[in-house]
Amino acid sequence: MSLAQKKVLVLNKSWRPVGIVSLERALNKVFSEYHTGEPKARIIDCSNDFATMTWADWSALKPKDGEESMSSVNAIFRIPTVIQLTKYDKLPHQKIHYCRRTVYKRDNYTCQYCGCKPGSEELTIDHVLPRSHGGLTTWENCVLACVSCNSKKADRTPERAGMKLLNKPQKPKYNLFKGDYRVKDWEAFLGASYWTVELENDNENNF
Repeated sequence: MSLAQKKVLVLNKSWRPVGIVSLERALNKVFSEYHTGEPKARIIDCSNDFATMTWADWSALKPKDGEESMSSVNAIFRIPTVIQLTKYDKLPHQKIHYCRRTVYKRDNYTCQYCGCKPGSEELTIDHVLPRSHGGLTTWENCVLACVSCNSKKADRTPERAGMKLLNKPQKPKYNLFKGDYRVKDWEAFLGASYWTVELENDNENNF
């Protein structure tokens, strides 16, 4: 994996995960300072009791055998995997937008009645409780259905149509491991939890 593809976990002042950013952006935070001279972020050394380090401290460490590294003209450095913001103590609020794209993604492009994956063009959004019966357009009442199942169900509830849902529809949660990107050093901070953060947040004012 190239350095441009490397990701770094960002913790707030209270050691809570608040985002995942590119290595370049993480280093920019580490190099940046407040007017007091305090760095905006420090590197967490996950192999040394989670010690917090400035770049000067970190750059003095030599990469271990087999450890990935990055280099400059005159030196070789370890690649940080976790940084901690020195003043930011909030948790970013993320809103999951209800739209066709997010419903398709939640249901994994799969008909929630028969389990087929015919392709997005052959899938429709079905109201479990039909709108004619008072059904609302919500996460909990909308699922993907193939054309055949949608036609079979028609303007009925699944029960009346003799059909069963594969999964109970619900509002999805953001997964910090979007894209199945995982780093061993993150496990101490994430465990199996899901956090409302995105892989890359281009709004520099967020933290």
